[in-house]
Amino acid sequence: MATNNIYQYSILSALLDGICQTGTALKDALAQGDHGLGTVPGLNGEVVIVDGKAYHFPPGEQLRRVEVSDALPFVMITRFQPTFQKALSSLSLTSLPEALNPLLPSQQNCFLSIRLDGVFSQLTFRVIAGQCRPREPLSELAKRQEIVSLENIEGTLVGFWSPAFSGGFSVAGFHLHFLSKDETRGGHVTGFTGDVSLQAAVIDKYTVELPHNEEFNQDVIQGAREAELHAAEGG
Repeated sequence: MATNNIYQYSILSALLDGICQTGTALKDALAQGDHGLGTVPGLNGEVVIVDGKAYHFPPGEQLRRVEVSDALPFVMITRFQPTFQKALSSLSLTSLPEALNPLLPSQQNCFLSIRLDGVFSQLTFRVIAGQCRPREPLSELAKRQEIVSLENIEGTLVGFWSPAFSGGFSVAGFHLHFLSKDETRGGHVTGFTGDVSLQAAVIDKYTVELPHNEEFNQDVIQGAREAELHAAEGG
């Protein structure tokens, strides 16, 4: 895939409905990009992809490298080539939209790919708990999620800004996953403050591959469900 396009396998609404038993192989996702995020079968933890390497963070367990043959029931990935760069002190998740000016709001109806490298004086992330039964919805798993707060940790945040109309396909707004520099900690970011290098790119080509299996087509998948999305992905 060309630089600064998004390839996505499956949709967020499918994860909300607990549709996550199979997926695309990591090797096929890496053919489309080198920076991204996703999850594993059963929603047992978080996945971040940095510089073409994929890392899985199970709840309460050590990080592991994802094998190229492993399945990802949801993944967003891009071949990252930044077109926007800034060095920033005390950047927070709240101030990130302003830091991305002029990309936001002038490109607010496009996707953005984002990478932050630096030392975070405060960082909070969650690791989702795995399913206890097939089709257990993401909102139920979020009630058992592990919340981790760290101070003065060096690492990388990778993810995307998705426009408001994309809810149901992706997480509208910011969706960021963390990887510590020593590759031992990480998860779905819910807050941070840090001195960072911010890199970003505007993305206007967004390709979604839908699963071709019985699980995906068994029931009608509803569109954007803001309250449910916020409970599951908002931290």
